[in-house]
Amino acid sequence: MEENKKVDLEKANANGQGQGGGRKRRKHRRGRGGNGNGGNNPPQNQQAQNAQAAQNGQQQNAKQAQPQAQKQSQKQQQNNNAAQGGKNKKQKQQQNAANTQNSNKDENRKDTYLYTLDGNLYVNLTNKCSNGCDFCVRNERTSYYGNYLWLRHGDPTAEKVIAAANGMGDLSRFKEVVFCGFGEPTYKVAEMVALCDYFHEKGLSTRLNTNGQGNLINKRDIVPDLKGKIDFVNISLNASCYEKYQPICRSQFGESGFAGMIEFAKLCKRSGVACRFSIVDCIGEEEVEACKRLADSVKIPLYVRKYIADS
Repeated sequence: MEENKKVDLEKANANGQGQGGGRKRRKHRRGRGGNGNGGNNPPQNQQAQNAQAAQNGQQQNAKQAQPQAQKQSQKQQQNNNAAQGGKNKKQKQQQNAANTQNSNKDENRKDTYLYTLDGNLYVNLTNKCSNGCDFCVRNERTSYYGNYLWLRHGDPTAEKVIAAANGMGDLSRFKEVVFCGFGEPTYKVAEMVALCDYFHEKGLSTRLNTNGQGNLINKRDIVPDLKGKIDFVNISLNASCYEKYQPICRSQFGESGFAGMIEFAKLCKRSGVACRFSIVDCIGEEEVEACKRLADSVKIPLYVRKYIADS
């Protein structure tokens, strides 16, 4: 019995040592290969943290580099602007110098009272006009076929025009004298009538190109003044009615401008002053036909002339 107990006791001790050893080895394995930090290989979450830190570092470097690049770009833009500003300033100075030179030339240039065109002698009495026509030849022009018709020293007297004509030699080479320039001649009725006497003495016929608003301009009927002085009157009609006339001719007399023109033409015809209406072909075929009907209704001829696009 005692021997059996001794054998049993030795077995029990042997089993106890085996179990304890087994537990220690398992604990030791957990320490080396488990989730603890004591192993040689870093855990996955540490690798992710390292990658994130590297990415953050790159982003931080990029943010730090961006302002510097912006500063360099801004500095380059400022340099470009400064260079362009200097170039523009130089160009402006050159333009101002050219304008001053041209202005000085204009100041020294004599006013043109007479000019020739198509075999006729034209008289430029004034730059005043009661209309502001879209198609007027003086729009945005400093000259007309090389003739500088803007008067810088005031409207001429009849004596100044006669002096200019006397300096042109034999006037019989001209077909007729036309009162027409960069303005409405009926602003200068007295001068025009005096000049008609002078040119008639030279054997020349006279023509008046007008917008037909002379009676409105002078606030009286000027047709009697023209009779026997002006051989032919050309009246710019330009539209068939006031509603179409005013938007393109912009008379300072408003609705009275168109009506006054028609009345002026009737008075010329009634007084025996030869006259006609004229229009430019740029107003359109339909409106040209309407103007013909209007002219026929008052028994005054109509002349359709081509628009002068450039001079």
